[in-house]
Amino acid sequence: MYIHSAIGFAIMAIFWLAPAAAPLTPIGMKLVGIFLGMVYLWSTVSCLWPSVLGLFLIGLSGFAGQGFAGMKAVVLTGFGNDTVVMMLFIMVLFGAMDEVGCTQYIARWFLTRKIITGRPFAFLAVFYLGCYVLSTLVSPITSLLLLWPVSLKIMKTLGVERTDKIWPIFFVGMFFISAIGMPFFPFLSAQLVVLSAFDAMTKGTMPVPYLPYMALNFIMSMLLIVTFLGAVKFIFRPDISKLKAIDAERIAEQEKLPPMNIQQKIMMAVLPTFILMLLAPSFLPKSLAIVKLLGSLGTIGVAMFWIAILCFIRIGGKPIINFKEVAYRQLSWDVFFLVAAAVYAANAISHESTGVNAFVIQLLNPILGDASEMVFVAILFTAAIVLTNFANNAAMAIILMPIILAFCGQLGLPPIPIAMGVTQLVFLAMLTPAACPHASMMFGRKDIYEVKDIMKYGFPMVTIGLLYFIFIGYPLAKFLFGA
Repeated sequence: MYIHSAIGFAIMAIFWLAPAAAPLTPIGMKLVGIFLGMVYLWSTVSCLWPSVLGLFLIGLSGFAGQGFAGMKAVVLTGFGNDTVVMMLFIMVLFGAMDEVGCTQYIARWFLTRKIITGRPFAFLAVFYLGCYVLSTLVSPITSLLLLWPVSLKIMKTLGVERTDKIWPIFFVGMFFISAIGMPFFPFLSAQLVVLSAFDAMTKGTMPVPYLPYMALNFIMSMLLIVTFLGAVKFIFRPDISKLKAIDAERIAEQEKLPPMNIQQKIMMAVLPTFILMLLAPSFLPKSLAIVKLLGSLGTIGVAMFWIAILCFIRIGGKPIINFKEVAYRQLSWDVFFLVAAAVYAANAISHESTGVNAFVIQLLNPILGDASEMVFVAILFTAAIVLTNFANNAAMAIILMPIILAFCGQLGLPPIPIAMGVTQLVFLAMLTPAACPHASMMFGRKDIYEVKDIMKYGFPMVTIGLLYFIFIGYPLAKFLFGA
């Protein structure tokens, strides 16, 4: 930890002390060093204290003003950002669903569908859909923590051993599909950091509509799930005879849960209603009063409305959401501070006073300046998926945003499809423990995975995912975003 921290400090110090290379300005040099140092520390050490350190150094740099006025401006702007406030309320709202136990019922529902009985590929498809749904609603970590013990029990019951070929294929696929589900909701988790940074860099002139963004993730995810199942059947070809003994009724008996209580039922109804309220302005006539109201509330307003309602309504003398208790267990301070620091830093380095955008164009113009549209997309997407296996995925996507914006302007390309393709693609990274927190979890489960298994079955799927995003995802994003 101390070695990585020293490297992070050194990155910041070098840029802080080195003379500015035109067209970078002295403040631009400092901000680039601070941001790159934060990215390194986020990827190797922690998210919380490097974010605080980064905001402190930005305040010290003079970017927002001199002395205490500059420091105060950084803190107020960083933590007063609407994205940071929205993150707080949404983490509590979605975390409450896990807190009251809804996720256990969702997992059990997928595992007890009668269609899986005696049908190995139906079982794999339904199980992986369950991984995907849980990952979208909460996180890949929650999906894995819930389904690892259940799936291990199922494998033991079916007599599947670690030496059986289907074992590593099944579990690597479980991780891969949990990972692709993570960026589904644009107002949750690490993807919110990237979208907020993109919004900051474009000064709010290119808002990303939720519905096309979610449609892009869903279509690409389903395509990748089908491809993985096809690879299992026709390429990997493990012996799946033991899975033919799968029985939905037996799983239902083994994984018994009491009937859902009123609190759980209300939360199961609130979440889809919340999502519908956010998406309604995307597909309902703008002239409707309710659409105008929802549009004026925005994500923050809708989240605050439901938090207030759920804290007010009491069942058995207790509120549906006890804000303090849910926030204590579900509010990720790492992500909260990461959002504050990343969004502010992204806005700062893209400011014209830093010279960063001009420097990026000057540096990369020999490589990308004359590239065709598809070559440009292929280079960016490949760089994104390779680099994010060695760095924090959200931070790596943010690093690429100035490049996307600079060269899209120069090449006359629409930036949103490329930016959103990168945003979703980076979450496929799974080939090193540094790729993301849940990748660290995967590599840590020596009782389930071996590194060679992850590479043998994960590497082909990551490569296929990259090719899909270049040749299918990008044209699809152009269509969905109307570019």
